[in-house]
Amino acid sequence: MKRKHQNAKTVHHIIPRSRVAGRPLSATCKVPEQIHNLSHALHGNRTPEEIIEWYNETLWGGQYEIIMIRK
Repeated sequence: MKRKHQNAKTVHHIIPRSRVAGRPLSATCKVPEQIHNLSHALHGNRTPEEIIEWYNETLWGGQYEIIMIRK
């Protein structure tokens, strides 16, 4: 069995593919496979906005008003 390189990168869909039904696929970026797996383990199928809101409510006690503007 061939082992993947430790720093192998995988394609990460910034908006999960399952959340873009009927729309073109969102932007992607390449990230290390371990980071990609951790991201999905922590955040599941959340969008970037939902991830930040989760952090704000869960870890920061809702103390912040966060405005996200896509570049």
